Amino acid sequence: MRNEAVIDGRLLKRSTLRVTPAGIPVLDFVIAHSSEQSEAGSRRKVQCDVDAVAIGELAVKIEAVKLNQPLQVTGFLARNSVGNNKLTLHATRLQSHGSAHQNQE
Repeated sequence: MRNEAVIDGRLLKRSTLRVTPAGIPVLDFVIAHSSEQSEAGSRRKVQCDVDAVAIGELAVKIEAVKLNQPLQVTGFLARNSVGNNKLTLHATRLQSHGSAHQNQE
């Protein structure tokens, strides 16, 4: 089954980098998206803020991105946590400053 999302936007905010008990870096961040999309034959302005999380080397890379910097994030959607149905984009790839960073799987 396919679960892949790609979104362009800018880095709106991010948390402080934290480390799991296993020593893995984790960073929560928010992507601000604004675009014009086609829906039912009409153009529609779309704006949204997308909650995201990066784990491992990618978390460190995103920590270095300046706020309001344009970026493209690829990842998969999952519930925020057990019992919380809010979706979060789990980043697997980042493109900013004209370069791509991919996590190690």
